[in-house]
Amino acid sequence: MTARPIRNTGAILFVIAFSSLLATFNETFLNVALTPIMSDFSVDANTVQWVATAYMLCAAIMVPVTGFLYKRVPTKRLMAVALCFLLLGSVLGVFAPSFPALLVARVVQALGTGMLVPLGMNLTLVVAPEGRLGTYMGTVSAMTTLGPALGPIVAGAVLEAYSWHALFGLFALLVAICLVLTVALIPNVSNLSNARIDVASICLISVALIGLLYGISTIFSGQLVAAVVSIVIGAGCLAVFVSRQSKIADPLLDLRPFKNPLFVIGLLLVIIALMTVFSMNMILPVFMKGALGYTALDAALALFPACIASCVLSPIAGRVYDRKGLRVITPVGLACVALFTFVLSTIGGQARSWQIVVFYLFVILGVSLTMGPAQSFALSRLERDLYPHGVSIVSISFQIAGCLGSSVFMGIFSLVQNEVLRADTAPTEAIASGFSSACLLATALGVVGFVLSIVLSRQEKASKGMVSAESVEPANELESGLQAAC
Repeated sequence: MTARPIRNTGAILFVIAFSSLLATFNETFLNVALTPIMSDFSVDANTVQWVATAYMLCAAIMVPVTGFLYKRVPTKRLMAVALCFLLLGSVLGVFAPSFPALLVARVVQALGTGMLVPLGMNLTLVVAPEGRLGTYMGTVSAMTTLGPALGPIVAGAVLEAYSWHALFGLFALLVAICLVLTVALIPNVSNLSNARIDVASICLISVALIGLLYGISTIFSGQLVAAVVSIVIGAGCLAVFVSRQSKIADPLLDLRPFKNPLFVIGLLLVIIALMTVFSMNMILPVFMKGALGYTALDAALALFPACIASCVLSPIAGRVYDRKGLRVITPVGLACVALFTFVLSTIGGQARSWQIVVFYLFVILGVSLTMGPAQSFALSRLERDLYPHGVSIVSISFQIAGCLGSSVFMGIFSLVQNEVLRADTAPTEAIASGFSSACLLATALGVVGFVLSIVLSRQEKASKGMVSAESVEPANELESGLQAAC
């Protein structure tokens, strides 16, 4: 199939951004409802967490599979199928009569989410006009940042008047709108091949991701032996998977992008930015409710100004990257992350609302200055035939960052909180201490990211013969490279 000329790129970008918003919104919007779900189905906290854990695991597994399907299925049809999974899972959630049924609904939704993120990034690479890759990627990045932050806000508002079933109903309506827009506007952008899917590779990467992510998510829960065994099994399967990809004719995931150090550093910056977003969106509401007495909705609304600022700044950051590269924007962004997470670590249990709003705002602004440019830089440093595989790797990193961010940060939060409680300290002070420690961990990550961004900036300046922000490859070359890869 020959790709048709791409028109209406602005409308296509809108659909991509909308679908990316839905995919990442779906990752967090049910978190606020975990307490009423526990009450309705009489399950404990360890059991209800599988709603999030199973979701992340299944979404992560679908990412490399989608990278392969991108070469076999027309783009419009593949994106429509992803949205149908989201729609079906949402409808199942509306009518879920039991916890197992709810878990099935979330797994079905995860199949769609795992497909939408890499599809959106591949489409963005293809439709971005000449010299505007950073701007387009920044717009999509804004939605991936906004989604996780907006989820608790919308869910908190809905739960004020309705049950958690209504959350699935609202989400189903949004997905249906996106599905109609996809059928109407999304083009088929790739030449298809007859590559055969390797079932053994799917099994290996599935067990590897499940083992690693489950192990990471449980390592702080007191199940140390189970976590270590899970991580060892996952790491072993991952090693076999990596070895197999170099030996088969049609690898499920081409790992050559990891041979490019600039891609790897850019990917690490994306992971640091995403870990910061996911972790802060989780620990801040816990701190605000437990130590400061906020309601769930009030805590979510306090984070809303940062969400809006991120939507505005991310495309601007992409535009600056298109013109100037990473030289200033990414180091400044990560410096903001490091500085203001440190400031948040000092506010304690006497924090005022304006302090949380302002300091968190600057953290998210730092993430916005980092994520889109780092993502664009990493992908643009690959050879053209590796774009789809680079996209798959970046997309998998989204799920890994979400799992790492939520598990590690909440783990540190809980460990410190429990230690302080043993000293007969007030619960509010213990929560504040846990929050402070988690913020210091975010500060350390920000410092590491800042150092890496300086290295990347110097490499960008030195690589005059490679693609830079002032010499971005034309969009038609990106498109032809992706088509050749497909």
